[in-house]
Amino acid sequence: MKVGLETVVSDFPETVMKGADYSYLEPVIPEMLRGKFRGPVEIRRFKNNDAAEILAERVTRKALDSAGLKVKDIDYIIANNCGGKYTVPMVGSYIHWKLGFPEETPVLHVSQACASFVDACEVAWNFVLAGKYERILVVTVSAWETRGGQGRVDLTDPMSTVMGDGAGAAIVSSQNLKCEFLSYYNRTFSYVYDYCGADLRQPANPEVKHPGEKQPPLAIYMYGTPQFFEWWQRIGEQFGIDGVSGALKLANLSLSDLDLVVFHQPVDMLYDPWIDGAEKAGLSRDKWKHTWDKYGNTSNAVVPINLAEFWENGDLNKNMIMAWITIGAGGHAPTMIVKWLV
Repeated sequence: MKVGLETVVSDFPETVMKGADYSYLEPVIPEMLRGKFRGPVEIRRFKNNDAAEILAERVTRKALDSAGLKVKDIDYIIANNCGGKYTVPMVGSYIHWKLGFPEETPVLHVSQACASFVDACEVAWNFVLAGKYERILVVTVSAWETRGGQGRVDLTDPMSTVMGDGAGAAIVSSQNLKCEFLSYYNRTFSYVYDYCGADLRQPANPEVKHPGEKQPPLAIYMYGTPQFFEWWQRIGEQFGIDGVSGALKLANLSLSDLDLVVFHQPVDMLYDPWIDGAEKAGLSRDKWKHTWDKYGNTSNAVVPINLAEFWENGDLNKNMIMAWITIGAGGHAPTMIVKWLV
């Protein structure tokens, strides 16, 4: 039985922030990153305490409308939000309540940060194959600049300039498919557990004043340690090609069969080595397509956001073979091989 996506959609806040809006952070860029680090040209930000919930509801309604489906057609929900008003619960329960899903419809929250969409598709794929559920809604939301929220960007940290808000949603089933899942391959580099994440802490540079903003003295801020960047210098060039090659092998395909790589875009200085390493192995760099300068790092929603954009722009062709590659906090790094069908 073929299983894949019936539809994939995205949604964004209306506020566009330009790179120049963050010039106040230039004095606190770490010495080791000077000359290497740059933010995207622009990102989207949703300055609302209910940003995650609003984006989740909007993108879910878009997904249903796009597929011509109703709430009654969905029998399982898998969701994740990075940032937002609450650490617990996540937005899946909000979607369930706001759209009026029956009490019997389960909600599963997958907490793999930026890897959550790919992992959710893998879980949904197996649920559909098992025959218990027919259509599974997958929703991922990035909402890092909520007001009064538990999870947010640290506006005194240069890394805040790369984090964009947005949402992606897809419906996994065996019907009316736009693409088919072919394989799933994972590596978990668990020794980086303490190197990158989000926890309760003080602002990185409390002396920095964001124009017009008052930074909370204590909140759940995202962070990356020097050890993380040192680790990435060692592994970066092999990360992408190893993930793609492992997933292609499981799909009985070779590197020459691959037409497109849709990948997590944390920051260009981190994903550029993936592309360099893959090119050395024989995968042309023009097959790596991204939206970095338009949306930045939308964490868990990068893959569905980019898929929806590429589909809308006519960049996805019938029988195209693509890889989805991501990495989440805790070093969890799944890759899927997918065939576009329309």
